[in-house]
Amino acid sequence: MIKNEIKLELEFLYEKTLEGTVNAKKRKQDQYRRIISHLYYNGVASIAEIVKTAKMSQPLVASLVEDLLGFGVILENGIGESIGGRRPNLYCMNPEYQYVVGVDINLHTLNLAVFDLNNQLIYREEFKEFELENSSEYCQALIGKINVALDNINIGREKVLAAGISIPGLVDAENGLTHTHLSFAEEGLRAYLNRKLGFPILLDNDARTMALGEKAFGKAKDKKNVLCLNLSNGIGLGMILNGELHSGKNGFAGEFGHILIDPEGTLCNCGKIGCLETLTSGKILVRQIKEGIEKGQESFLAKYQDEGKKIDLRAVVDAILAGDQFAIDQLNKMCEYLGKGLVTLIHLLNPEMIIIGGRLAQAGKYIISPVSMWMNKYAMDKISSETELVNSDLLDDAALMGTMANVMKKIFK
Repeated sequence: MIKNEIKLELEFLYEKTLEGTVNAKKRKQDQYRRIISHLYYNGVASIAEIVKTAKMSQPLVASLVEDLLGFGVILENGIGESIGGRRPNLYCMNPEYQYVVGVDINLHTLNLAVFDLNNQLIYREEFKEFELENSSEYCQALIGKINVALDNINIGREKVLAAGISIPGLVDAENGLTHTHLSFAEEGLRAYLNRKLGFPILLDNDARTMALGEKAFGKAKDKKNVLCLNLSNGIGLGMILNGELHSGKNGFAGEFGHILIDPEGTLCNCGKIGCLETLTSGKILVRQIKEGIEKGQESFLAKYQDEGKKIDLRAVVDAILAGDQFAIDQLNKMCEYLGKGLVTLIHLLNPEMIIIGGRLAQAGKYIISPVSMWMNKYAMDKISSETELVNSDLLDDAALMGTMANVMKKIFK
């Protein structure tokens, strides 16, 4: 089986024009990227400020900045305050120099975005009924959506720095391989999409991508040990440990939904018995509510069924926020298992924060309060008291923002 045939290389447009020996080009590329990295992460800076972090001499930085202005990748941005002597020129990224495509693949929906180099969303679309299938037809539909998006905002393929893709299941991000979904292509999903789209592709598991989003743009910023739970139809876990994303040996770390909770329980879709995901997940919550309604249980959602509307996780969360007692009670029951599972993680990893994201995070206090109660009951107080449990501010967008963070992290690595 031919895998990973296309090597992942991320380059800015100007880097394709650099001349010289391989080593000379690599050295120059590194010097340029130190400057661009500083401007990307800090916004606006003078040459003197860049010198402090780039670890290059002031004359060299000044010369490189002139080159980058010529390439168009950075722009002049006014005059700074004087700290003695002449007021310095300020520089910033050119947000329109290139763009990043973000793709968040879910079991039943697809989120698509295009970002500029200032992390701003310039295009965003959600496709609510986009069922994930392990087929080339699904990928062709995905590619079509991406191409239409780029055409709509008049961005040529050469202007795409890369596409970051978030997908559920087992993902070998290093080699661009998926083992749970979209595993049909012999060459691997990354190589397949790269060949079809014509620009670099980065893949990772949705929970780890969510963690990158939280680290770059959310509540995990400036924190070193954070667990990020992706609670949607399933349960995923992204771990920031010692300030870095933890992926494990093969990139499979974080399968929190498949820890054993009930040895006498039901069969999980992973093939094992009694996984946490068989007791607490969006999929289970929806199923239990449907079963209750069919037995005559009163609920706002009974009207959905009577009117022939679909009872999905989005509808359940809306019902919970509207005060539907039956939906709230079912969520509370699930929170006990979730709390018990988190206690194990707290005792093992001693995180400073646990962030709940994904569709269920929109339930707000209705999920934070009961999970906190069960954590406090079962965890050692000295450890749990140092762990903050919070809802994500990014909610459903955490993984989508993480696709942008993944691309920029890779290019500045």
